[in-house]
Amino acid sequence: MSFFEAVVLDALVRGGAQEAFILSDVLGVKAALGEQGARRVGKEYHVEPVSVMNGVFHPKVSAFVGDEDCHLLVGSGNLTFGGWGGNFEVVEHLHSALAPDAIEDAANFFVRIAESDRLRHTAASRCSNIANDLRTSIQGKPRNGNIRLFHSLDGAISDRLIQAADDLGGARRLAIASPFWDSGAAVDDLCRRLGLSRVLVHAHPGGSVEGRDGSNWPVAPSVTVTPVELDDLAEKKPRRLHAKVFEILCRRGRLVVSGSPNASGAALGANGNVEACIVRIQRETLTGWSYEASERPELVVAAEDEDEEEESTVGVLTATLDGDRIEGQVLIPVMTGKIAAFQLSESGAKRLGQAEVNEAGRFALRTPGLEAESWSGGGRLVLRVEDADGRQAEGFVAVSAFAEISRRAGPMAARLMALLSGGEMPDDVRYIMEWFHDDPSRLLGAARLRVGGGSDDEAAEGRDDRRTIDVDTLTVDFASRSLHGPVAEGGAGAGWQRFLDHVMSAFRAKRGPFRQGALVESDDDDDDRAHAPVDPSTDPAIPRLISAFERLFELLLSPDNAARHALTAFDLTCYMCERLKPGADTAARWLDHLLTPLVSGKWPAERTEDIAAAIVLAAGVKTDASRIRTARGRLLRLGYDLAGPRPSFEEVRRLAEALQSSADFDALWRQIGSVRTLAEQVRAYLAAFEARRPGPGYEDLKQFAREDWSALEKAITQPAERQRVHIVEMWVDSCPDHSISLSVGDQNDLRSAGMARTRSCCNRILINKSV
Repeated sequence: MSFFEAVVLDALVRGGAQEAFILSDVLGVKAALGEQGARRVGKEYHVEPVSVMNGVFHPKVSAFVGDEDCHLLVGSGNLTFGGWGGNFEVVEHLHSALAPDAIEDAANFFVRIAESDRLRHTAASRCSNIANDLRTSIQGKPRNGNIRLFHSLDGAISDRLIQAADDLGGARRLAIASPFWDSGAAVDDLCRRLGLSRVLVHAHPGGSVEGRDGSNWPVAPSVTVTPVELDDLAEKKPRRLHAKVFEILCRRGRLVVSGSPNASGAALGANGNVEACIVRIQRETLTGWSYEASERPELVVAAEDEDEEEESTVGVLTATLDGDRIEGQVLIPVMTGKIAAFQLSESGAKRLGQAEVNEAGRFALRTPGLEAESWSGGGRLVLRVEDADGRQAEGFVAVSAFAEISRRAGPMAARLMALLSGGEMPDDVRYIMEWFHDDPSRLLGAARLRVGGGSDDEAAEGRDDRRTIDVDTLTVDFASRSLHGPVAEGGAGAGWQRFLDHVMSAFRAKRGPFRQGALVESDDDDDDRAHAPVDPSTDPAIPRLISAFERLFELLLSPDNAARHALTAFDLTCYMCERLKPGADTAARWLDHLLTPLVSGKWPAERTEDIAAAIVLAAGVKTDASRIRTARGRLLRLGYDLAGPRPSFEEVRRLAEALQSSADFDALWRQIGSVRTLAEQVRAYLAAFEARRPGPGYEDLKQFAREDWSALEKAITQPAERQRVHIVEMWVDSCPDHSISLSVGDQNDLRSAGMARTRSCCNRILINKSV
């Protein structure tokens, strides 16, 4: 899998592939579970284990399917470094326009994988979809029957070969190259049915790949085995043989066979391994492979694995994570009843909870917060379950939302993943900002997520809303779900929305400034220099990032968007302040632009303290009576308790550091608590006005309304002066008596301070009762 991720998957992604899906024998999956270097499984591609009754899942078939055509690879090579170049292999490359019969056979093969009662897996729906895609690619293509795909799910491959040879007039010669053999029973049976007494067997100069079963040469055949070197399999520096090729030269043509079957009964017979091969039917071709005489290699018989019995206690499972729930199936061994579930990582095993396994091996487990952890961790998820008897099964967990994420995000998915894992670079963030700017709706719903784990029982403690899942009713095709989008809580798109929530959580995470080592590869051995903070004045990526951020910032705070996106703009600002250290003036400018829409909006209650802390920070940038009074007014509109302790700066620490303020914020908080806004003083004045006696709490009005103060003061107690004061229930933009518009300045005073004068008509004093 490390090879697949480093070579094959990257090539697929660069080529525009939208998904990658692998079917593998359970033993192959078990071996891959130990590869710590494989990090992208379950997200960028899915591995589905297949358990075969009385055999192994052994075909090597790759289908590359487009909208209108497909390419099919059928060969001997496994999906490993050796199989894709290290070993000597043979692969058939077929296209839908040239080999429609073989493509049709491949479609039938995937249908049989989906339906066969000899196989256990959870990919039935996905295999059916692949079959449909293959058939679509050959619609209207002419057939000639010259290239076919034979597989063992419809019966013994040897039966199909015998029938094909008979159709060409019967066999005259058989030649085989195979790395693995049984005692000779398979080649004896094949020769007997073909009417042959001798077989040519390729003795590869480079030797054969070592196997766990069988031998490198037929041990005790009844027919004559003649060692040869086939000219078509010669190379200057021979690699180890892993190719499996057969040639049956017939009276009216020949058959050339290549693929996964070795020259063994398990491969060529019925009810053994699952195998697939391409058969080229060449009519009227009467000459076969050329060869030279050779020597039989030294016989090597695979030794019995001493650790096999111990390893067999650990089985294989398949599982899918959808939101806060894992659904899975134990393929081997047979398990029923209570199981304990664990998440495996390099640091060890973490208990997730308990579940119940039904007779089909299916189980379900609640795992709150695991999906968020999977995105932020950036690595794979491996699940282990253990029953009361100590039997275990392990498997990769596919994150069902990833297919939807890949489809919606496209090329941006890799940059978003880098952000989630904490490995983003400035250009990653710039492109993400531009992506948000193109569609601000992607930022909706960015709420703080609860993160944590636990079993069903642990999660339900103290709650009465736990859901009960009847595992007997679980018939979901897990692999199909992971590739075609989730069926998540909240309906279609829920996985995508959860992912965007995780993205916004990543912007709120504390990560420190960008480092030089994250931006460029340096040959300098000076670690201090390699890991020094980024210098915004010298790194060209930084101005591009700031420009992209400020365009997004202005868009989010525009009148049409501020009510929905101001809090998101605030979080992005804190991120930029921490990662770039932009300077106190820039940070203060960003903050001043944010505060009015933040105070005016409706946000989650748990974010109120963060906004209150930002208000206090802004007041400390330049402390004066006006800014302190403004801060108090904003806090009052926010609904924050001014009689309580100062809001914590913990969640806005990144912004506080960027502002570089030297203010004594505890003293500033006491000042904010003791002053009164003009609106509060207007309300205090109205109380005195209505009571007809002077009172406390409106001392600053004398300075604010100094032109009108004499009249206002007299109006409290003198009826004649009260006629000059007009109290309105809410803000107005014109004189209530004469409908003449107020000046813009008077309108603003009436809105913000609650007091203005009708200078353009009757010169009365207006007091806004609603401030």
